[in-house]
Amino acid sequence: MKNKLVLLLQIILLTLLALHSNAQVASDQQANEVKAEIVKFKNNWKEKLPYDSKFGIIQITQWLNLDYPGLEKVKDAVDVENWERAENTLLTYFKDKYKDFKPSVKALTNIEVEASESALNHYFRGNKDAHPLIYRGANIDWISPAFYNGKEIKDKEWQFIFQRLLWWEALAKAFYLTKDEKYYDEWHYEMVDNATDLLPIANDAPQHIKRGMETYNRCERLKNVLPYFINEKQFDSKTLLYFLYSFYVNAEHIRTVYADKGNHLLGELITVFENGVTFPEFKKSKEWVDETITRIPERMFTDIYPDGMNKELIFSYHSMYLRIFTDAYMAFKKHAYDSYLPNDYLNRLTKMAEIYAYHMFPDNTISQFGDAWKHRDAADIYTKNVSRFAPETPYLKFIATKGKEGTPPPKTSVAYPLSGFYFFRSHWEPDAVFMSMKNNSKYSWHSQIDNGTFEFYAYGRNFMIDSGAYIYNSDDPEEQNWRKWFRGSVAHQTLTLNNEDIKIDSKHIFWKESDKLVILVNENSSYDNLTHRRTTLFIDNSYFLIYDQAISDAVGDVRAHFQLVPCPVTIDKNTLTVSTDFEEGANLIVKNFPTTNSVTLEKEEGWISYDILRKEERPAWGYSYQKTDKDKEVEFLTALVPYKENNKPTELKSTVVTQKDNLIFTLNVDDKTYKVKMNIAEKTAKLIKAD
Repeated sequence: MKNKLVLLLQIILLTLLALHSNAQVASDQQANEVKAEIVKFKNNWKEKLPYDSKFGIIQITQWLNLDYPGLEKVKDAVDVENWERAENTLLTYFKDKYKDFKPSVKALTNIEVEASESALNHYFRGNKDAHPLIYRGANIDWISPAFYNGKEIKDKEWQFIFQRLLWWEALAKAFYLTKDEKYYDEWHYEMVDNATDLLPIANDAPQHIKRGMETYNRCERLKNVLPYFINEKQFDSKTLLYFLYSFYVNAEHIRTVYADKGNHLLGELITVFENGVTFPEFKKSKEWVDETITRIPERMFTDIYPDGMNKELIFSYHSMYLRIFTDAYMAFKKHAYDSYLPNDYLNRLTKMAEIYAYHMFPDNTISQFGDAWKHRDAADIYTKNVSRFAPETPYLKFIATKGKEGTPPPKTSVAYPLSGFYFFRSHWEPDAVFMSMKNNSKYSWHSQIDNGTFEFYAYGRNFMIDSGAYIYNSDDPEEQNWRKWFRGSVAHQTLTLNNEDIKIDSKHIFWKESDKLVILVNENSSYDNLTHRRTTLFIDNSYFLIYDQAISDAVGDVRAHFQLVPCPVTIDKNTLTVSTDFEEGANLIVKNFPTTNSVTLEKEEGWISYDILRKEERPAWGYSYQKTDKDKEVEFLTALVPYKENNKPTELKSTVVTQKDNLIFTLNVDDKTYKVKMNIAEKTAKLIKAD
């Protein structure tokens, strides 16, 4: 009685969630068409499966190692060509393999509710929520372009992500929680229909069908949902044959289309390895494992810098790299392949977790440099991944609980000059002052043309966030132009000549940290005839001075660009000052102190994208100087002064002077005076006065 009550409550809960989710409501015609398609499928799908078809038992058993322990009865049936018995004994073997499966799922997330309920109507998402749910027909169209309101979706990521079948786990969990056959029937239909329409994958198939990333995702979906379904009465021997065919063909296809490098190749390799250890019943399983047990560990040292940063230089991808390398580490240990893990593998995996911790904003979001997205739960990778391979990490509980428990990482400000990332932090509380800055030595497709750019947060508020990506791939010229704009140098907080894109050619000069002063000096050979040196001073855990030097024989418009998050501002061109005007909470003053009288403040086009195909206008400006051939160097000295509510400074001054080989910086904020002495040649810096 208790179990029936629990089941009833689960069904009611799922129904209520569906009603309040974004699950697509199909038209009556569409809903009836889909229902008719499923009924038709259930009535006749087995008739299409003779023993000698491509989905038949004869083909499947040719791929299996019938000498594998447990398959003896299958082999006996095959030897005498009793194909019906072979099917049934094979099904018994796999049902027994998963008989102890007990998922920990207690309820569906809102995203899973939407995915499972919409799939019942053949409405699917591609590329997250950048586009509405798209109806793909009663008989699902797996190949053609997607249309919405008669207009083709040009975003290539739609088709790529649609091919990954990401909603299958939601269908499996919904079935597990409710035992409602409609979820099983939908998955069953899709699994058979997908295999029938797409497999084997032809050489001339569209890229979104045959690419390795989508193929390995299909393998993952199949592996993940099988335990939920196989021990149900509906899952018969014919279903198993379709499953095994689909899995095997996709698994083998991955090996023919390996990517050259990066996260695609890494994902493909770990999936091939996991295919082998999950399904050792296939003859090819040993090949799958042998092919990857050395290549996967090698990727750790090919794709990850010794300081722990991924070489695509993107923090939203870092969680994926960390997850995959964690999966590999745990799988190698579980299946006794840990002898293939180099001694430094775990150390570098730990460094991956460390750099991710130091880059986190005080509000638990991530840096939006490059093709990244700001609003990610940075703590998630610690609960799901770091806890598996390094549960004794001292700061693990602090990060996982978002600062509520445990001990924070030992440092506040940290430099990673090898990968080119730098983090300034006052302390580890949510009201910290924090800046992340980048100056990478290399370029990647997912990175952007932005060396020197930075993001800034203070006293519970994001003030300066990188522009974002807007879109990855598109066949639409307008969308392509927007990607180009978001990638361009003028959309970032760096220095340009005539608003042209810079080169990525960096040099780390030095990093110095002490109790009340952190200094970073970096250079970037931004153009053939201009070097940009940026000196960043973090003073008294409160204020920043940014000193830009354009060392150059070039002439033209030398400009230091700045952008704020969307917010009300006051722009005073006369005093070269921009101030945020939030009614409550913290605010920020950005003020330039020219070393000549010729610096001007000019408003610029400003946009920020927090999500795919969505953008907002935001304040943007540049401090500009028209350089002539008489100017060997152009300098900009800019202060960033955040302040808490009702504590706006009334006096703000700053200077920089040269004394022999030294630079002397002063900063006055009301009655506070700071003086910093720095020698770049000697790589020394100290706070010599703080009143």
